Amino acid sequence: MVKRLAQTPKSVRLGEQVANLLLAAIRLHEYLPGQRLPSERELCLRLGVNRMAVREGLRWLEHQQYIDIRRGRYGGAFVRTPATELTLERLRGKAEQLRQLFEYRAAIEPLAAALAAERITDLEIVRLRELLEAEEHEESRPRRRPLDVEFHEVIAAAARNQFVFNAVREIRIGLASGLDLIQNSPERRRESIGEHVAIVRAIETRSASSAREAMQRHVLATERTIRRAMIDFSAQPELEGETAEGEATGGAGTSEPGVVIGAAGGEGDLA
Repeated sequence: MVKRLAQTPKSVRLGEQVANLLLAAIRLHEYLPGQRLPSERELCLRLGVNRMAVREGLRWLEHQQYIDIRRGRYGGAFVRTPATELTLERLRGKAEQLRQLFEYRAAIEPLAAALAAERITDLEIVRLRELLEAEEHEESRPRRRPLDVEFHEVIAAAARNQFVFNAVREIRIGLASGLDLIQNSPERRRESIGEHVAIVRAIETRSASSAREAMQRHVLATERTIRRAMIDFSAQPELEGETAEGEATGGAGTSEPGVVIGAAGGEGDLA
């Protein structure tokens, strides 16, 4: 008798792979809301796929309301900022995934900070300082968010462990939906920047234990804020009504290619 393996091979179409890659880039804010994606021709060259696969991936992103496709001379695929009710719809039924993601992050990112404290270069510390300054002076939340992504990725890279770096990036992609719900809060922005400062100071002193603790506080603060935002928005009748109406009129579904969860764009501090 042949014993079944824990996992079986899955056939993933090229279009689905294209959608996953572009969605990850959007969630990591490599492309900002309102920004135009590369042309179909350029995407074919960058991804090494045919035009049919690119178009299939773009059609899925348009159907799920991650992008708008405009025709004409100045057309192209442009990143959308999803409405709050759409983000809530994407999160619906994923409470268990988020719980696991929070636990995963609480294990991985403090480890990354601890390793970075022991292995970071002077140039990487300089870059972290530059990102802190840019965060503090940038008023636009959409433009602050990629700074925050890079901040965490610099620390992950400084850990000198490719598995850790990949995990931090994966976590950020999955966390995007929760971050989209957090409203722009000057108070939380100050707290978040203060937490970033504490992380950099701990790393600069080469104290692995202090860096781990500073990152742990930051990670837990993010989790609390996302959970609070989910509760607050879910309790608003008008949003629940709008979401239900979207379902009745054929609004965007929650199915997505691959295993990536979450959404991109929106307002929010904390990461």
